[in-house]
Amino acid sequence: MVNALSLIPPLLAIALCFATKNVLMSLFAAIVAGSVIGNGWNFIAPIIDTYMVNGIKSNTSVIVGMLFLGMMLSFIRRAGGYKGFAEFCQKKLNSERRTLISTFWFSCCLFISGYLANLCLPRVMRVPARENRMPIMKVPMIITSVCSALSTMTPITMYILFFSGLIVSAVEGYDGMTLYISSIPFMFYAIVSLIFAAGYAYGLIPDIGPVRRLTAGVKAEELDIFGRKTGDETNEENDLSIFRGPETPSDVWALFAPVIGMVAAIVILSLANGSIVVNPAFLVGAAVAAVYALAKKAIRFADVSGLMIGGVRDQAGLLCILVFAYAFGQIVSELGFNAFVVEIVGNNFSAGVVPLIAFVICCIISYGTGSLSAAAVIVFPMAVPLALATGAPIALTIGACVSGSHFGDLSSPVSDNIIMPSEAAGISPVELSRALLPYRLIQAVICCVAFFAAGCAMA
Repeated sequence: MVNALSLIPPLLAIALCFATKNVLMSLFAAIVAGSVIGNGWNFIAPIIDTYMVNGIKSNTSVIVGMLFLGMMLSFIRRAGGYKGFAEFCQKKLNSERRTLISTFWFSCCLFISGYLANLCLPRVMRVPARENRMPIMKVPMIITSVCSALSTMTPITMYILFFSGLIVSAVEGYDGMTLYISSIPFMFYAIVSLIFAAGYAYGLIPDIGPVRRLTAGVKAEELDIFGRKTGDETNEENDLSIFRGPETPSDVWALFAPVIGMVAAIVILSLANGSIVVNPAFLVGAAVAAVYALAKKAIRFADVSGLMIGGVRDQAGLLCILVFAYAFGQIVSELGFNAFVVEIVGNNFSAGVVPLIAFVICCIISYGTGSLSAAAVIVFPMAVPLALATGAPIALTIGACVSGSHFGDLSSPVSDNIIMPSEAAGISPVELSRALLPYRLIQAVICCVAFFAAGCAMA
Protein backbone atom coordinates (compact mmCIF):
# COMPACT_ATOMS: atom_id res chain seq x y z
CA MET A 1 0.00 0.00 0.00
CA VAL A 2 2.79 2.39 0.91
CA ASN A 3 4.50 1.72 -2.40
CA ALA A 4 1.36 2.63 -4.36
CA LEU A 5 0.92 5.78 -2.30
CA SER A 6 4.52 6.72 -3.15
CA LEU A 7 3.22 7.81 -6.56
CA ILE A 8 1.32 10.71 -5.01
CA PRO A 9 4.21 13.15 -4.19
CA PRO A 10 5.95 13.03 -7.62
CA LEU A 11 2.65 13.16 -9.53
CA LEU A 12 1.44 16.02 -7.32
CA ALA A 13 4.70 17.97 -7.75
CA ILE A 14 4.70 17.64 -11.53
CA ALA A 15 0.99 18.41 -11.88
CA LEU A 16 1.21 21.50 -9.66
CA CYS A 17 4.36 22.68 -11.46
CA PHE A 18 2.58 22.75 -14.79
CA ALA A 19 -0.69 24.05 -13.33
CA THR A 20 0.73 26.88 -11.19
CA LYS A 21 4.18 27.46 -12.78
CA ASN A 22 5.47 27.79 -9.20
CA VAL A 23 8.17 25.20 -8.56
CA LEU A 24 8.81 26.16 -4.92
CA MET A 25 5.21 25.84 -3.76
CA SER A 26 4.70 22.69 -5.86
CA LEU A 27 7.68 21.05 -4.19
CA PHE A 28 6.49 22.16 -0.77
CA ALA A 29 3.00 20.70 -1.35
CA ALA A 30 4.54 17.40 -2.49
CA ILE A 31 6.86 17.31 0.53
CA VAL A 32 3.93 17.88 2.93
CA ALA A 33 1.85 15.20 1.18
CA GLY A 34 4.74 12.74 1.30
CA SER A 35 5.38 13.44 4.97
CA VAL A 36 1.70 12.87 5.79
CA ILE A 37 1.80 9.53 3.92
CA GLY A 38 4.98 8.44 5.67
CA ASN A 39 4.42 9.81 9.18
CA GLY A 40 0.69 10.30 9.67
CA TRP A 41 -0.30 13.10 12.02
CA ASN A 42 3.29 13.57 13.12
CA PHE A 43 4.27 14.96 9.72
CA ILE A 44 5.57 18.44 10.53
CA ALA A 45 8.84 17.72 12.37
CA PRO A 46 10.22 15.23 9.79
CA ILE A 47 9.91 17.84 7.02
CA ILE A 48 12.74 19.83 8.61
CA ASP A 49 14.55 17.34 10.85
CA THR A 50 14.64 14.45 8.39
CA TYR A 51 13.96 15.33 4.77
CA MET A 52 15.51 18.79 4.50
CA VAL A 53 18.45 18.03 6.79
CA ASN A 54 19.26 14.75 5.03
CA GLY A 55 18.77 16.38 1.64
CA ILE A 56 21.26 19.10 2.53
CA LYS A 57 23.70 16.52 3.94
CA SER A 58 23.60 14.55 0.69
CA ASN A 59 24.27 17.67 -1.40
CA THR A 60 26.53 19.73 0.86
CA SER A 61 29.26 19.98 -1.77
CA VAL A 62 26.79 21.43 -4.30
CA ILE A 63 25.52 24.04 -1.84
CA VAL A 64 29.00 25.09 -0.67
CA GLY A 65 30.23 25.24 -4.27
CA MET A 66 27.32 27.47 -5.23
CA LEU A 67 28.10 29.86 -2.35
CA PHE A 68 31.66 30.41 -3.61
CA LEU A 69 30.44 30.57 -7.20
CA GLY A 70 27.98 33.28 -6.15
CA MET A 71 30.86 35.23 -4.59
CA MET A 72 32.91 34.86 -7.76
CA LEU A 73 30.03 36.10 -9.94
CA SER A 74 29.52 39.06 -7.61
CA PHE A 75 33.16 40.17 -8.04
CA ILE A 76 32.95 39.59 -11.79
CA ARG A 77 29.86 41.78 -12.09
CA ARG A 78 31.30 44.60 -9.96
CA ALA A 79 34.58 44.60 -11.93
CA GLY A 80 32.70 44.87 -15.23
CA GLY A 81 33.09 41.31 -16.48
CA TYR A 82 29.44 40.90 -17.41
CA LYS A 83 29.36 44.32 -18.99
CA GLY A 84 32.51 43.69 -21.03
CA PHE A 85 31.29 40.30 -22.20
CA ALA A 86 27.87 41.75 -23.06
CA GLU A 87 29.50 44.47 -25.18
CA PHE A 88 31.63 41.82 -26.88
CA CYS A 89 28.50 39.78 -27.59
CA GLN A 90 26.63 42.86 -28.78
CA LYS A 91 29.33 43.52 -31.38
CA LYS A 92 29.96 39.94 -32.49
CA LEU A 93 26.63 38.19 -31.91
CA ASN A 94 24.50 40.23 -34.28
CA SER A 95 22.07 37.47 -35.15
CA GLU A 96 20.07 34.79 -33.38
CA ARG A 97 22.07 32.06 -35.11
CA ARG A 98 25.41 33.48 -33.93
CA THR A 99 24.05 33.84 -30.39
CA LEU A 100 22.93 30.22 -30.25
CA ILE A 101 26.11 28.89 -31.85
CA SER A 102 28.21 30.84 -29.34
CA THR A 103 26.07 29.49 -26.50
CA PHE A 104 26.70 25.95 -27.76
CA TRP A 105 30.48 26.35 -27.92
CA PHE A 106 30.73 28.27 -24.65
CA SER A 107 28.77 25.44 -23.02
CA CYS A 108 31.19 22.90 -24.50
CA CYS A 109 34.11 24.84 -23.04
CA LEU A 110 32.52 25.22 -19.59
CA PHE A 111 31.00 21.73 -19.27
CA ILE A 112 33.55 20.72 -16.62
CA SER A 113 31.92 23.36 -14.41
CA GLY A 114 28.26 23.00 -15.21
CA TYR A 115 27.27 25.36 -12.41
CA LEU A 116 29.23 28.20 -14.01
CA ALA A 117 27.65 27.57 -17.40
CA ASN A 118 24.17 27.25 -15.88
CA LEU A 119 24.41 30.43 -13.80
CA CYS A 120 26.63 32.71 -15.89
CA LEU A 121 25.85 32.13 -19.58
CA PRO A 122 22.09 32.81 -19.42
CA ARG A 123 22.75 36.13 -17.70
CA VAL A 124 25.33 37.48 -20.12
CA MET A 125 23.35 36.26 -23.14
CA ARG A 126 20.37 38.47 -22.25
CA VAL A 127 21.82 41.44 -24.15
CA PRO A 128 22.34 39.68 -27.53
CA ALA A 129 18.97 37.96 -27.02
CA ARG A 130 17.30 41.36 -26.63
CA GLU A 131 19.21 42.89 -29.56
CA ASN A 132 18.26 40.00 -31.85
CA ARG A 133 14.63 39.69 -30.65
CA MET A 134 15.26 36.11 -29.52
CA PRO A 135 13.55 34.35 -26.60
CA ILE A 136 16.15 33.96 -23.84
CA MET A 137 14.70 30.50 -23.22
CA LYS A 138 16.68 29.17 -26.18
CA VAL A 139 19.95 29.76 -24.30
CA PRO A 140 19.24 27.41 -21.34
CA MET A 141 17.70 24.91 -23.78
CA ILE A 142 21.15 24.51 -25.32
CA ILE A 143 23.10 24.72 -22.05
CA THR A 144 21.10 21.92 -20.39
CA SER A 145 21.57 19.73 -23.46
CA VAL A 146 25.34 20.17 -23.56
CA CYS A 147 26.93 20.40 -20.11
CA SER A 148 25.52 17.35 -18.35
CA ALA A 149 25.80 15.20 -21.48
CA LEU A 150 29.46 16.05 -22.00
CA SER A 151 30.19 15.58 -18.30
CA THR A 152 28.93 11.99 -18.31
CA MET A 153 30.74 11.13 -21.54
CA THR A 154 34.09 12.63 -20.54
CA PRO A 155 36.08 10.49 -18.06
CA ILE A 156 37.62 13.47 -16.25
CA THR A 157 34.61 14.52 -14.18
CA MET A 158 33.01 13.30 -10.96
CA TYR A 159 30.47 11.27 -12.92
CA ILE A 160 32.99 8.54 -13.66
CA LEU A 161 33.64 8.13 -9.93
CA PHE A 162 29.93 8.08 -9.13
CA PHE A 163 28.90 5.58 -11.79
CA SER A 164 31.95 3.32 -11.51
CA GLY A 165 31.26 3.10 -7.78
CA LEU A 166 27.69 2.00 -8.50
CA ILE A 167 28.95 -0.66 -10.92
CA VAL A 168 31.43 -2.07 -8.42
CA SER A 169 28.79 -2.18 -5.69
CA ALA A 170 26.40 -3.99 -8.04
CA VAL A 171 28.77 -6.71 -9.30
CA GLU A 172 31.97 -7.97 -7.70
CA GLY A 173 35.11 -8.81 -9.62
CA TYR A 174 34.73 -6.15 -12.31
CA ASP A 175 36.66 -2.93 -12.92
CA GLY A 176 34.01 -0.24 -12.59
CA MET A 177 35.94 2.44 -14.47
CA THR A 178 36.72 0.13 -17.38
CA LEU A 179 33.09 -0.90 -17.71
CA TYR A 180 31.92 2.70 -17.47
CA ILE A 181 34.32 3.86 -20.19
CA SER A 182 33.24 0.94 -22.39
CA SER A 183 29.62 2.08 -22.01
CA ILE A 184 30.25 5.64 -23.24
CA PRO A 185 29.47 4.79 -26.92
CA PHE A 186 26.10 3.45 -25.71
CA MET A 187 25.05 6.58 -23.81
CA PHE A 188 22.57 7.26 -26.55
CA TYR A 189 20.58 9.93 -24.72
CA ALA A 190 23.67 12.06 -24.05
CA ILE A 191 24.75 11.64 -27.67
CA VAL A 192 21.31 12.56 -29.02
CA SER A 193 21.14 15.56 -26.65
CA LEU A 194 24.45 16.87 -27.99
CA ILE A 195 23.27 16.35 -31.57
CA PHE A 196 20.05 18.21 -30.73
CA ALA A 197 21.96 21.12 -29.16
CA ALA A 198 24.29 21.44 -32.15
CA GLY A 199 21.48 21.08 -34.67
CA TYR A 200 19.29 23.59 -32.84
CA ALA A 201 22.13 26.10 -32.51
CA TYR A 202 22.99 25.87 -36.21
CA GLY A 203 19.34 26.14 -37.27
CA LEU A 204 19.01 22.56 -38.52
CA ILE A 205 16.35 21.66 -35.94
CA PRO A 206 13.26 23.90 -36.02
CA ASP A 207 11.27 25.44 -33.19
CA ILE A 208 8.32 23.25 -32.21
CA GLY A 209 5.61 23.42 -29.58
CA PRO A 210 5.76 26.15 -26.92
CA VAL A 211 9.07 27.61 -28.08
CA ARG A 212 7.69 28.11 -31.59
CA ARG A 213 4.74 30.11 -30.25
CA LEU A 214 7.05 32.07 -27.96
CA THR A 215 9.41 32.92 -30.82
CA ALA A 216 6.52 34.16 -32.94
CA GLY A 217 5.35 36.42 -30.11
CA VAL A 218 8.84 37.85 -29.54
CA LYS A 219 9.43 38.48 -33.25
CA ALA A 220 6.06 40.25 -33.48
CA GLU A 221 7.09 42.35 -30.46
CA GLU A 222 4.02 41.19 -28.56
CA LEU A 223 6.24 39.52 -25.96
CA ASP A 224 9.64 40.42 -24.54
CA ILE A 225 12.56 37.97 -24.49
CA PHE A 226 11.25 36.47 -21.23
CA GLY A 227 7.87 35.64 -22.75
CA ARG A 228 6.06 38.42 -20.90
CA LYS A 229 3.90 41.08 -22.50
CA THR A 230 5.90 44.00 -23.88
CA GLY A 231 5.76 47.35 -22.15
CA ASP A 232 6.67 46.03 -18.69
CA GLU A 233 9.60 48.27 -17.75
CA THR A 234 10.58 46.10 -14.80
CA ASN A 235 11.62 43.34 -17.20
CA GLU A 236 14.20 45.57 -18.88
CA GLU A 237 15.38 46.90 -15.52
CA ASN A 238 15.91 43.36 -14.22
CA ASP A 239 17.71 42.49 -17.45
CA LEU A 240 20.15 45.40 -17.22
CA SER A 241 20.66 45.23 -13.44
CA ILE A 242 23.22 42.45 -13.81
CA PHE A 243 25.60 45.03 -15.31
CA ARG A 244 25.03 47.57 -12.50
CA GLY A 245 25.08 51.28 -13.40
CA PRO A 246 27.06 53.35 -15.92
CA GLU A 247 29.85 53.77 -13.34
CA THR A 248 30.72 50.08 -13.69
CA PRO A 249 33.75 49.59 -15.97
CA SER A 250 33.67 47.38 -19.03
CA ASP A 251 36.38 44.72 -18.71
CA VAL A 252 35.88 41.33 -20.34
CA TRP A 253 38.99 39.99 -18.59
CA ALA A 254 37.23 40.45 -15.26
CA LEU A 255 35.17 37.46 -16.47
CA PHE A 256 37.83 35.49 -18.33
CA ALA A 257 40.58 35.67 -15.67
CA PRO A 258 38.52 34.00 -12.87
CA VAL A 259 37.17 31.37 -15.28
CA ILE A 260 40.68 30.52 -16.51
CA GLY A 261 41.91 30.42 -12.91
CA MET A 262 39.05 28.13 -11.91
CA VAL A 263 39.61 25.70 -14.79
CA ALA A 264 43.37 25.65 -14.11
CA ALA A 265 42.63 24.93 -10.44
CA ILE A 266 40.40 21.99 -11.39
CA VAL A 267 43.20 20.47 -13.47
CA ILE A 268 46.02 21.12 -10.97
CA LEU A 269 44.09 20.10 -7.85
CA SER A 270 42.72 16.97 -9.53
CA LEU A 271 46.23 15.89 -10.56
CA ALA A 272 47.58 16.63 -7.09
CA ASN A 273 44.80 14.68 -5.35
CA GLY A 274 44.63 11.81 -7.80
CA SER A 275 40.87 12.30 -8.16
CA ILE A 276 38.47 14.83 -9.64
CA VAL A 277 38.34 18.03 -7.57
CA VAL A 278 35.81 20.73 -8.51
CA ASN A 279 34.44 22.63 -5.51
CA PRO A 280 37.79 24.03 -4.24
CA ALA A 281 38.24 25.49 -7.72
CA PHE A 282 35.26 27.77 -7.07
CA LEU A 283 37.16 29.16 -4.09
CA VAL A 284 40.17 29.78 -6.34
CA GLY A 285 37.92 31.42 -8.95
CA ALA A 286 36.39 33.70 -6.30
CA ALA A 287 39.85 34.64 -5.02
CA VAL A 288 41.11 35.41 -8.55
CA ALA A 289 38.01 37.51 -9.25
CA ALA A 290 38.50 39.48 -6.01
CA VAL A 291 42.24 40.03 -6.58
CA TYR A 292 41.64 41.10 -10.20
CA ALA A 293 38.96 43.58 -9.13
CA LEU A 294 41.25 44.99 -6.44
CA ALA A 295 44.22 45.22 -8.81
CA LYS A 296 42.10 47.10 -11.37
CA LYS A 297 40.79 49.38 -8.59
CA ALA A 298 37.24 48.45 -9.48
CA ILE A 299 36.63 47.83 -5.78
CA ARG A 300 38.22 48.80 -2.48
CA PHE A 301 39.36 46.29 0.11
CA ALA A 302 36.53 47.48 2.36
CA ASP A 303 34.04 46.35 -0.33
CA VAL A 304 35.21 42.72 -0.38
CA SER A 305 33.11 41.37 2.50
CA GLY A 306 29.99 43.16 1.26
CA LEU A 307 30.40 41.71 -2.21
CA MET A 308 30.91 38.22 -0.76
CA ILE A 309 27.68 38.51 1.21
CA GLY A 310 25.92 40.01 -1.80
CA GLY A 311 27.04 37.09 -3.97
CA VAL A 312 25.59 34.61 -1.50
CA ARG A 313 22.39 36.65 -1.28
CA ASP A 314 22.05 36.56 -5.07
CA GLN A 315 21.92 32.75 -4.88
CA ALA A 316 19.35 32.67 -2.05
CA GLY A 317 16.29 32.11 -4.25
CA LEU A 318 17.97 29.34 -6.21
CA LEU A 319 19.35 27.69 -3.06
CA CYS A 320 15.89 27.74 -1.52
CA ILE A 321 14.42 25.89 -4.48
CA LEU A 322 17.29 23.37 -4.47
CA VAL A 323 16.87 22.67 -0.74
CA PHE A 324 13.20 21.90 -1.36
CA ALA A 325 14.15 19.76 -4.38
CA TYR A 326 16.65 17.78 -2.29
CA ALA A 327 14.06 17.26 0.46
CA PHE A 328 11.58 16.11 -2.19
CA GLY A 329 14.13 13.57 -3.47
CA GLN A 330 14.60 12.25 0.06
CA ILE A 331 10.89 11.76 0.68
CA VAL A 332 10.08 9.95 -2.58
CA SER A 333 12.99 7.59 -1.97
CA GLU A 334 11.85 6.87 1.59
CA LEU A 335 8.30 6.13 0.42
CA GLY A 336 9.62 3.53 -2.03
CA PHE A 337 8.71 5.26 -5.29
CA ASN A 338 11.82 3.95 -7.07
CA ALA A 339 11.34 0.33 -5.99
CA PHE A 340 7.63 0.49 -6.87
CA VAL A 341 8.37 1.62 -10.43
CA VAL A 342 10.97 -1.12 -10.85
CA GLU A 343 8.51 -3.72 -9.57
CA ILE A 344 5.69 -2.59 -11.86
CA VAL A 345 7.71 -2.07 -15.04
CA GLY A 346 10.52 -4.52 -14.67
CA ASN A 347 8.95 -7.97 -14.36
CA ASN A 348 9.20 -10.76 -16.94
CA PHE A 349 11.52 -9.63 -19.73
CA SER A 350 14.19 -11.33 -21.85
CA ALA A 351 17.89 -10.55 -22.29
CA GLY A 352 17.36 -8.57 -25.49
CA VAL A 353 15.06 -6.05 -23.87
CA VAL A 354 16.96 -5.64 -20.57
CA PRO A 355 18.68 -2.41 -21.76
CA LEU A 356 15.38 -1.00 -23.04
CA ILE A 357 13.55 -1.77 -19.78
CA ALA A 358 16.42 -0.29 -17.75
CA PHE A 359 16.21 2.87 -19.87
CA VAL A 360 12.42 3.20 -19.45
CA ILE A 361 12.54 2.63 -15.68
CA CYS A 362 15.30 5.23 -15.27
CA CYS A 363 13.31 7.71 -17.39
CA ILE A 364 10.27 7.36 -15.14
CA ILE A 365 12.22 7.62 -11.89
CA SER A 366 14.44 10.50 -13.01
CA TYR A 367 11.48 12.53 -14.29
CA GLY A 368 9.44 11.88 -11.18
CA THR A 369 12.28 12.84 -8.83
CA GLY A 370 14.15 15.35 -11.02
CA SER A 371 17.33 13.52 -10.08
CA LEU A 372 19.88 11.63 -12.14
CA SER A 373 21.40 10.04 -9.04
CA ALA A 374 18.03 8.81 -7.65
CA ALA A 375 17.35 6.77 -10.79
CA ALA A 376 20.90 5.49 -11.11
CA VAL A 377 21.27 4.47 -7.46
CA ILE A 378 18.14 2.30 -7.47
CA VAL A 379 18.33 0.80 -10.98
CA PHE A 380 22.08 0.07 -11.29
CA PRO A 381 22.13 -2.59 -8.51
CA MET A 382 19.24 -4.38 -10.24
CA ALA A 383 19.96 -3.88 -13.93
CA VAL A 384 23.67 -4.74 -14.01
CA PRO A 385 23.38 -8.14 -12.23
CA LEU A 386 20.29 -8.89 -14.33
CA ALA A 387 22.27 -8.19 -17.50
CA LEU A 388 24.97 -10.62 -16.37
CA ALA A 389 22.40 -13.27 -15.40
CA THR A 390 20.41 -13.09 -18.66
CA GLY A 391 23.34 -12.58 -21.02
CA ALA A 392 22.34 -9.04 -21.95
CA PRO A 393 25.23 -6.76 -23.05
CA ILE A 394 26.52 -5.20 -19.82
CA ALA A 395 28.08 -2.10 -21.43
CA LEU A 396 24.83 -1.44 -23.30
CA THR A 397 22.82 -1.89 -20.09
CA ILE A 398 25.04 0.59 -18.23
CA GLY A 399 24.63 3.06 -21.10
CA ALA A 400 20.86 2.57 -20.89
CA CYS A 401 20.82 3.29 -17.14
CA VAL A 402 22.88 6.46 -17.61
CA SER A 403 20.72 7.54 -20.56
CA GLY A 404 17.44 7.03 -18.73
CA SER A 405 18.78 8.88 -15.71
CA HIS A 406 19.59 11.79 -18.02
CA PHE A 407 16.04 12.02 -19.35
CA GLY A 408 14.46 13.41 -16.19
CA ASP A 409 17.58 15.27 -15.16
CA LEU A 410 17.39 17.28 -18.40
CA SER A 411 13.61 17.70 -18.62
CA SER A 412 11.85 17.55 -15.24
CA PRO A 413 10.78 20.93 -13.82
CA VAL A 414 12.11 19.85 -10.40
CA SER A 415 15.62 19.04 -11.69
CA ASP A 416 18.47 21.34 -10.67
CA ASN A 417 19.75 21.23 -14.26
CA ILE A 418 16.46 22.88 -15.29
CA ILE A 419 16.06 25.11 -12.25
CA MET A 420 19.53 26.74 -12.29
CA PRO A 421 19.76 27.95 -15.92
CA SER A 422 16.11 28.99 -16.04
CA GLU A 423 16.41 31.07 -12.87
CA ALA A 424 19.61 32.65 -14.23
CA ALA A 425 17.82 33.45 -17.48
CA GLY A 426 14.93 35.05 -15.62
CA ILE A 427 12.30 32.54 -16.70
CA SER A 428 10.27 29.86 -14.94
CA PRO A 429 11.71 26.32 -14.69
CA VAL A 430 8.25 25.08 -15.65
CA GLU A 431 8.31 27.08 -18.89
CA LEU A 432 11.78 25.75 -19.75
CA SER A 433 10.66 22.19 -18.99
CA ARG A 434 7.54 22.66 -21.11
CA ALA A 435 9.59 24.02 -24.04
CA LEU A 436 12.09 21.16 -23.87
CA LEU A 437 9.59 18.34 -23.41
CA PRO A 438 8.64 17.80 -27.10
CA TYR A 439 12.32 17.54 -28.03
CA ARG A 440 13.12 15.31 -25.03
CA LEU A 441 10.26 12.93 -25.87
CA ILE A 442 11.48 12.64 -29.46
CA GLN A 443 14.98 11.93 -28.15
CA ALA A 444 13.58 9.31 -25.77
CA VAL A 445 11.74 7.54 -28.60
CA ILE A 446 14.92 7.50 -30.69
CA CYS A 447 16.79 6.01 -27.73
CA CYS A 448 14.11 3.36 -27.16
CA VAL A 449 14.47 2.21 -30.75
CA ALA A 450 18.27 2.26 -30.47
CA PHE A 451 18.37 0.29 -27.20
CA PHE A 452 15.86 -2.28 -28.46
CA ALA A 453 17.73 -2.79 -31.75
CA ALA A 454 21.15 -2.90 -30.09
CA GLY A 455 19.88 -5.19 -27.31
CA CYS A 456 18.41 -7.71 -29.74
CA ALA A 457 21.50 -7.59 -31.99
CA MET A 458 24.07 -7.93 -29.18
CA ALA A 459 22.24 -10.33 -26.82
